[in-house]
Amino acid sequence: MTNRFTAVWADNFAQEIAAVDRFLTHFPIVSFDTEFPGFLRNTPRSASDALRYQDLRFNVDSLKLIQLGITLFDDLGNIGGTWEFNFRGFDEETDPHVADSITLLKANGLDLEKFGKFGIDPEVFEEGFAEVLRMHRGRLLWVSFHGLYDSAYVMKLMTRKAMPSSPTEFAAMAGNLFERVCDLKFMAKFYQGLLGGEIGLERMAKILQVQRYGDAHQAGSDSLLTADAFVKMRAQFGLKPGMYEGFLYGLSPKFCASSVHRVRAPPGQVILVPVVPTRPVILARRSSYSFRDQSFQSHHQASPMLYPYPSPAPMFMHRPMCIPFHALPQAPPHYQIHM
Repeated sequence: MTNRFTAVWADNFAQEIAAVDRFLTHFPIVSFDTEFPGFLRNTPRSASDALRYQDLRFNVDSLKLIQLGITLFDDLGNIGGTWEFNFRGFDEETDPHVADSITLLKANGLDLEKFGKFGIDPEVFEEGFAEVLRMHRGRLLWVSFHGLYDSAYVMKLMTRKAMPSSPTEFAAMAGNLFERVCDLKFMAKFYQGLLGGEIGLERMAKILQVQRYGDAHQAGSDSLLTADAFVKMRAQFGLKPGMYEGFLYGLSPKFCASSVHRVRAPPGQVILVPVVPTRPVILARRSSYSFRDQSFQSHHQASPMLYPYPSPAPMFMHRPMCIPFHALPQAPPHYQIHM
């Protein structure tokens, strides 16, 4: 097998974020994982939703992200590539951390001294990655395993803000960033043989007979294993598009994106896609070309042109209605895993 992992540092960040942009055109499913310096507060299994979220908020606000791994793949399970973004800013001498967690990360190959010298400035990453997300808004599906903390750290990185005060606010803000999310640990609750979701990524991979590439507790390897496990689950259990989207293990409110957003459009047009399925609204506009991101900046004319469905312009998949309060998907019939 060829090496699918690309380590991204400050000196090759511009080159690799451009590559991510190109690959997302053909591989719009993003599995992701993060590495961070432990948990200052450990939440009991029996904790209420409110306590669980307050512990999350305290931990994420107090600690710094060390590494983000993403794997891009498509609906057929073809892998486009895996990138590990290594961040500067964490100082073992001065920043809060859990000593055992740092020891574990070092034992699995993370050189924190190198991160400090050659890592990516988080603000530089946010600016570059935000531009990529704008270009692909409305197209991406984000996949994680037990992704509550992963989502929170990425949201903190991308917004440069402290965690919201409540789970509902968190779900709304994260929904606007990620739009569509799936959590394999949440999904595992509905299938026999996956221990009701009380299972780790490594154990799930063994049950599904999915091979790991790379080392555990490195974000790139974990994101690739998550991608492969998701593909295996979807094939083995017959998962349909949209099943379990918007739910994270350990968070009751459903992720909910804003009602209207902009997506990549041909020159001269911008398509606004409402959350509820309806006809697209296509606005005529004058366009100015931006070489940096190869996109067209919109200058809308006063009156929109409404095209009947189907539109002569390229169509994008409509988002299903999103409910920004407690909601659980209807559980499918249980499936037994045959070993």
